[in-house]
Parts: sequence; structure tokens; C-alpha cells
Amino acid sequence: MRNICAKRARGIGGLGAAALLAAALAAGPAAAQSAQYDGLYAGTQTLSERGPAGTYSQCLRGPFKRRMAVKDNIATYTFNPTYQGQVSGPVSADGAVSGNNAEPSGGVALSGKIAGGRFTGEVWSLYCTYAVELKRVPR
Repeated sequence: MRNICAKRARGIGGLGAAALLAAALAAGPAAAQSAQYDGLYAGTQTLSERGPAGTYSQCLRGPFKRRMAVKDNIATYTFNPTYQGQVSGPVSADGAVSGNNAEPSGGVALSGKIAGGRFTGEVWSLYCTYAVELKRVPR
């Protein structure tokens, strides 16, 4: 009886190891895809003339130094470091970034694309729209 139990345990262990290996192999491309854009991006945020209110008088022109962190297909952009205003959103397989953050003042949205180690996009609120140009920081 003891030998039968030992054989069954080894058989289950073998199946468990095979299942773990299969899961790891299946996750491989997805993990590689999510890591494709991972990293820190740094650059500038500058007032754009394209905003809904044009150059609203209370919008600061810049350029301002800004950073965006990408981890596991989630981009987190700090649009106002003074009060840690952030907007987060997913990064798609083709590098498109889209996110928003509802705030009492009307909220903030981010849109753009990562390509060739650079992020180009816009961040906007109810009154101000900014062009964002970031470059991936080497590790």
C-alpha cells in the first residue's frame, strides 16, 4: 500500500510540475510583452495651444520636467509634483497609453504612445492641455 501511495504522489507531483511548466511557458510571451515598455521615462510637459480653452490665463506654460513610470503595462504619470497629482492607465501591446483621474476640479486625462524608447502625448484638464515628450531613462 505504501508503494502505491508513493507512486501516486510522484505521479501527481509530475503532473503538478508539468502544469507549472506549461503555465510558465504560456505566461512567457505575455510577461515579455508587459516588460517591453517597463521603465522610467523623463522629459518635459509644455502648454499646448490646442487646449479646449486655448492658453487659459491660469495655465503655466512650462516647460516642466516630468516623469512617467511604466510597470506591468500600467503607466503612472505625475502631472503635478507639487501635490503629487498623478494619472494612471494601461499600456496596450502597440504602446498606446490612455488614462484618467477624476478630481474635484474636473479631472485629468493622459493619452499618447510609447515607440522607440519615447513617449509622445498629451495631458489635459478642464482648462489646460499640455504636450508631453519623454524619453526612456537607461537603467
